[in-house]
Amino acid sequence: MSTFLRLFGIMVCVCAASSAFAADFITYFQPTPIVGQLSKTAWGTAAVGPRDTSNGLEDPTMSKWAYWDGKIIKGPDGKYHLFGSRWDQAGGHAGYPNSVAIHAVSDAVLGPYADQGICYPDNQGGKGHNVTAIAMSDGRYGIVVSDTRPGDLFIASSLEGPWAFQGHIPIDSNGHTTTRLTDNMSIMQRPDGRYMIVPLGGFVMISDTGITGPYKVVTDNIFPQNVPGYPSATREDPVVWFSGGQYHVLVDDYHDRKAMHLTSPDGTTWKYKDLAYDPTTDMVRYTDGTVNHWFKLERVGVYMENGHVTYFTFAAIDVDKTLDLGNDQHGSKIIVVPFDGARFDAETGIGGTGGAGGTTGTGGTTALGGATGGTTVGGTTSSGGSRTGGTTAAGGSRTGGATATGGVMASGGAVTSGGAVASAAAVASAGAFASAGSVAMGGIAATGGESVTGGAPAAGGDTSLGGVVASGGALATGGVATLGSTASPSGGTVASTGGATVTSSTSVATGGASTDGLAQTSSAGTGPEKAATSAGGCSCAIVQHDNGHPGAMGFFIVAIFTMLARRRRRMEDSEWPRGRLRLPPRPGTR
Repeated sequence: MSTFLRLFGIMVCVCAASSAFAADFITYFQPTPIVGQLSKTAWGTAAVGPRDTSNGLEDPTMSKWAYWDGKIIKGPDGKYHLFGSRWDQAGGHAGYPNSVAIHAVSDAVLGPYADQGICYPDNQGGKGHNVTAIAMSDGRYGIVVSDTRPGDLFIASSLEGPWAFQGHIPIDSNGHTTTRLTDNMSIMQRPDGRYMIVPLGGFVMISDTGITGPYKVVTDNIFPQNVPGYPSATREDPVVWFSGGQYHVLVDDYHDRKAMHLTSPDGTTWKYKDLAYDPTTDMVRYTDGTVNHWFKLERVGVYMENGHVTYFTFAAIDVDKTLDLGNDQHGSKIIVVPFDGARFDAETGIGGTGGAGGTTGTGGTTALGGATGGTTVGGTTSSGGSRTGGTTAAGGSRTGGATATGGVMASGGAVTSGGAVASAAAVASAGAFASAGSVAMGGIAATGGESVTGGAPAAGGDTSLGGVVASGGALATGGVATLGSTASPSGGTVASTGGATVTSSTSVATGGASTDGLAQTSSAGTGPEKAATSAGGCSCAIVQHDNGHPGAMGFFIVAIFTMLARRRRRMEDSEWPRGRLRLPPRPGTR
């Protein structure tokens, strides 16, 4: 019974780990604490639902201003400074070309924010739309306005201003055919100190000479088309940031009223990841369970703390823009929604243990009698399987592994951020089976670990579940001995004593590419499920879903084979009490 309880526990852990990796971006939005109270009489359609008028920035009576955009910066004074735009609500949403850039302040990140007025009243009367702001590494601040102005830049030494006009941001198309370069601009300062802008046109442009530019276009349009679930081709309102070892862009699909999430390891090579946000879902909800369904959420902004996104701002409108006619109790405001960025980066980032995007490994330390470790580059496990920053000590045991920026350290074979799930579902503490001579799948090296062939067996040692096989290929005393195994990095057949012969169902590609932040060594077959082969030479067909995440059932089956082999060996090697007959030894074992 205890055996099956242990197996059941492992299955539960693996299921939980798999589901965690499978989460879309939208699932990391958190319930919003109620700042004031939920009003049933606030302006807006009944479909929005009772809402907190103290969240974010709005005109509670909708008698003066409609608000849009929204970017929060925490000041040295400990207060939260929000930059956005406003216009006279009497003109309805069509009045936005007359909007001005404004500054608002709050003692709390969620609000309420008090409108402090126009940012730069002496420059075109404060004209500005698509307003965003940035805190620079030199202690200064910048405001970028686009759409109604051609990418104009203002700089100040204080969030209170005064804001000095720097002119239009100069752009070099660099041979690219470009459009809409000065609309919906989103700006960030990269980890390398350079400034990067992504506009409505979807081009990435970078300045090597400071925030004032010039900016050189370095990509074609990065916004994907023909993505299932996004039938329209209208993309707008991007926001760009860096966290979890990678760059991120959220971009709104205007007609479909939802957004997509893109990622890049370097800011130039991008791919579509998953659904970013959708106002028709319950993503905007309060801690008491009340849900708000705004008609549209646009002009998303990010607020970050300690390298992770903790809140998003949205320009929220309760009806289609053409139906907001002014003086009709319809309008727009800026809302603030919590986001679990620390967990998001730990589970999907590529800068952590076993992840991609960190420092490129140089082959690692070669274990005694073992094969030379491979190099992990950006989370891709090359043949040999050495992790970035991981050190293989004598005997093949990994010393904790290095925790790169934005990641978490794998403990005892736990699920690593952006890396692989340890073999045999080693989410249990201190490995899978902590009893004497416990063996993790007879020396299977988890993806991202190292398999060592040849050498002396480890005397009585347990095979580490962290993905590293002890020196000599883990002939652990009391465990499952590996006979004549060909532990080549390209996969092979491993015959295990007392158990079934597990044969590779496919050749293993050298170095498994990172898929959705989860390192894998190989794949084969077509369809929604395919076999994954571990890089350590054991070619166990573990079910893997087409999003790259290990199937819990595959790990469960592996665990069952391990336990049955162990039980048989124990029955053969133990004295049976009270004169019971012993099983005859197998030929060649004694």
